[in-house]
Amino acid sequence: MPPPGPPVSSPLRSKHRTTALVLISAVLGLVYSFFYHAAAINAWLPGVKMSDPELFWVTLVSDAVLGLLALCLVPAAIRHDSEELEEDTYIGPPSALVAGLVVITVWQVSPLAIAAGAVVIISISSRISASWTIPAVCASIFSVLIAELAFFHTQPGIDWAVVGLVAAATVVLVLFGTVRGYHLRSLLREQPRR
Repeated sequence: MPPPGPPVSSPLRSKHRTTALVLISAVLGLVYSFFYHAAAINAWLPGVKMSDPELFWVTLVSDAVLGLLALCLVPAAIRHDSEELEEDTYIGPPSALVAGLVVITVWQVSPLAIAAGAVVIISISSRISASWTIPAVCASIFSVLIAELAFFHTQPGIDWAVVGLVAAATVVLVLFGTVRGYHLRSLLREQPRR
C-alpha cells in the first residue's frame, strides 16, 4: 500500500482559518484606516486634506460603520458548502455571493474594509465562475467611483488614475484567486488516485 500523500487543502474552510482571516483583515484594516485618517488630518498626501472638521467626522464614522459591516460579513462571504466538492457545477451558496458583493462595494469607501475586500475578491474568484467574478469586479469599480464622488471633494470630478489603479489591483487579486482555485481543484482531482 503506497504511503499517503500530503494532506490536500479543502475548499471547506475551518472556523479557525475563517477567524484568522477576519482577524488579519481587521488588523490590516485598522492600520490602514489609522494612517489614512492621520494623512487626512495632517495633509500628508495630496488631495486627502480634510479642512472641514464636520466632513472629517462624517468620514471617520462612515469608515467605522461600513468597515465593521464588511468585517462582520467576511465569514458569510468566504463560506463554502460541501456540495462544491461533490458537484462540479455548484459554485457555492448564493448568500456568499451577496455578502461578498456588499463587502467589495465598501472596500474602497471604508479604509477599515480594504483588507476584507481583498480577501473576499480572492475567495470569490477562486470559485472559477464568471457569473461570480464579473459582478465582483464591477462592485470593486463601483466602490472606487463612490469613494471618488462622495469623499474626495478637494478635486472636482473623478480621478481616473485612482480608478485605474484600483481596477488593476482588482485584476491582480482576481488572477491570484483564479490560480488558487485551479490549484485547489487539481489537488482535489488527484486525491482519490493516491
